[in-house]
Amino acid sequence: MRKLTIITFAVYLCLFTIRAEASTLQNSFSFKCMVVSNGIEHEWEFSSPNEFEVENGNVVEKGERAKKEVEALFQHLEVTEIARVEELVKKMDSFGYQNAERFELKWMDASGRLYTWVWDENDW
Repeated sequence: MRKLTIITFAVYLCLFTIRAEASTLQNSFSFKCMVVSNGIEHEWEFSSPNEFEVENGNVVEKGERAKKEVEALFQHLEVTEIARVEELVKKMDSFGYQNAERFELKWMDASGRLYTWVWDENDW
């Protein structure tokens, strides 16, 4: 009887645990992150299958360098369905964008679900 209870509990845990694994760009449809820091807007964008763009103020980069920067940020933020905007802003701080004035992140996962996080220093 004890063995059956343990097996039943294990099956229950497998079926009903919340899964919030960090995704990758390879299994995402889109990713767009924007932060305003020290009055300058910075933006990282990915659109499936292979479009990457980085904007720093008025300077726009595309291609392999933009791809590396977007992938690095996505990995650093550890984007998941249950991410909290305060944690994402702190991670931007440690990514080199201190004193954020505004933060926006839009991510569409492989299933087409869109997740959006918005933070503004004036709201806090």
